[in-house]
Amino acid sequence: MFQTIPLSEITIHREDRQRRVLDDLPSLADSIARLGLINPITIDHNGVLVAGERRLEACRSLGWTHIPARFFEDLSETDRILIELEENIKRKDISWQEHTAAIAKYHELRKAENPDWSDTSTAQAIGMSRQNVNKHISVARELESPLVKGAATFATAIERAQTVARRRDDLMHNRAPCADTHQIITADFLQWAQQEQEKFNFIHCDFPYGIAAHESGQNPAGYDDSAEIYWKLFNALAGNLDHFCAPDAHIIFWFAPTFYSNTWEMLKLLDGFKFDDTPLIWFKSDNAGVIPDHTRRPRRVYEMAFFGWRGEARINAVRANLFAAPTERSLHPHEKSQAALEHFFSMFVDSHTRLLDPTCGSGSALRAGRSLGANVFGIEKSEEFADVARRALREAGNSGTPAGGDGS
Repeated sequence: MFQTIPLSEITIHREDRQRRVLDDLPSLADSIARLGLINPITIDHNGVLVAGERRLEACRSLGWTHIPARFFEDLSETDRILIELEENIKRKDISWQEHTAAIAKYHELRKAENPDWSDTSTAQAIGMSRQNVNKHISVARELESPLVKGAATFATAIERAQTVARRRDDLMHNRAPCADTHQIITADFLQWAQQEQEKFNFIHCDFPYGIAAHESGQNPAGYDDSAEIYWKLFNALAGNLDHFCAPDAHIIFWFAPTFYSNTWEMLKLLDGFKFDDTPLIWFKSDNAGVIPDHTRRPRRVYEMAFFGWRGEARINAVRANLFAAPTERSLHPHEKSQAALEHFFSMFVDSHTRLLDPTCGSGSALRAGRSLGANVFGIEKSEEFADVARRALREAGNSGTPAGGDGS
């Protein structure tokens, strides 16, 4: 119920008002002059303004002496919520996340009351441009995404929301989120790759580096680390890629500096893949590493991987290509840092990711992928390490789903 109130009887407690600057009053006054006052101001029974200061001042500038008003105490619960949201939108001391959520909720409630309510109506009601209202509504749709919600600024959130929405649209055309199943099998990738398999959209390759560590005493795991096995595994990857790799996919491929140029050239043979020419680097922050010759050469305290993609595969977030983390040897003598892997994986891994690690060792890559929501599948030739990887994956699991059993 509205009443017409003399402007002179309305009190504005300036020190309590959220809005410090009354923006774009001439535009609002022009709209009111043409269309009338669509939304009356709100006051309490003492005549103190609760909401609508811009509308009040615009009407005053038009020479109005009286203005339609409604009393806060007489409003429905929904109307009170709307007013609270409108006031929150004007606050300067709330985060961009709260600001965006308030705008989207205000728009949603208004539209529920009036199907003809538009983004332009919201913009006029809260004193914001229609374009900015649309940006806030679009970002609000993606606020459940940690990538968007964690943005430091609203400008960054806009870019991330667009990326998340675009990726979701792409995924809707290709596949649904992966089922929450995880498996590690005991098998030899050289034979496994020759058969048609389920398709994976992320291949994590940490093959033996082929640097003959098994002959130098620096390979306590005891696996074959000859150049021959390195290139055999690579050829199995390249020659059978479409047996297990999805058309839109990412790959991370770890390698030793000994084969830097050769690996770079050979990766170009992977059908459809493009690679960043600057590798990802895990710096071992505990200064651990291999000393190939203590009389002539320094300790090697970092490892490198090439990062590639094919088809329409995109990243969700930009990450630095270097990450510092200490070594981890509790499960495997040559274990990759799970923290470093999670850092690199977080560029693109999510609940739509199906991760394959063809030589998974103790499974640190599988645990990293699972922590980000991926469905993971590991292959390990050693039964001993496969069992270690299964146990570690079960213990690290968030859902309680078993890590899977043996297979071939």
